Amino acid sequence: MQSKIILFLTVLFCSCGNIREKKISQNTESSTVQQTIPIPIAKKIKINGLRNALIKLKDGQTEYKFIGITSNGIDCIYFIYENGIFNIEFEAMTEYQISYIERLKNFANSNRFKNFMKTYNNTPKYNSDKPAPVLRIEINSSLDNTALLGAKIEREIFGNNEETVYDVVP
Repeated sequence: MQSKIILFLTVLFCSCGNIREKKISQNTESSTVQQTIPIPIAKKIKINGLRNALIKLKDGQTEYKFIGITSNGIDCIYFIYENGIFNIEFEAMTEYQISYIERLKNFANSNRFKNFMKTYNNTPKYNSDKPAPVLRIEINSSLDNTALLGAKIEREIFGNNEETVYDVVP
């Protein structure tokens, strides 16, 4: 349980992806010191690239057993791969995201997907005495169907289109 908390905190606060290095110089009283620091750079895709990102997830070529896509920090959906199937989650970390939970529940119900609320005990970025809510949509789906459903959610729920550019996290 605690490892999942750390996992999601990493995603939310680091926007992990490809790590690049940057050299910085710092002046001291007696000399200039150069230091190389890692800078996280998220991979960018359009929705037609989601299938390839899911292939990497399925093949174990990602850091974790999930990836997320987001174009603006609000429309962030996570794809979880476990036991040979994909499922989708949405965590409301900001107040603006809360209204999307109901929309996503309606989407899940209208498509006859089992869904339920859970939490990873992350502290939301809005005033609440409860941890951030997570909606899990059990699509129990194949790779191709998951890519189609991800595109459908981004289009129907968040109003995105084929030209929207997403960060892939982590």
